[in-house]
Amino acid sequence: MIRKPYKKRRKKRGPVQSKKISYDGINFASGLERYMYMALKKSKIKAKYEGETFVLLAGFHFENEVYERCSNGKGDYKNRG
Repeated sequence: MIRKPYKKRRKKRGPVQSKKISYDGINFASGLERYMYMALKKSKIKAKYEGETFVLLAGFHFENEVYERCSNGKGDYKNRG
């Protein structure tokens, strides 16, 4: 009888697993961003990391009550307003 190797199960850790990294005095949100910055620099392409910010829509505060379904499996509703 041939046995299959045991498959290790991993717990989901959330939507993002990236680690913040500093390089050349710049704080990057992930190692991939740092890698791409280094590749652009090696190719002698000028680039700014998060150089300019634009506001497309001004923020606002919603005054009414908002009830949303909880994800606890019970189907309860909670006031998130």
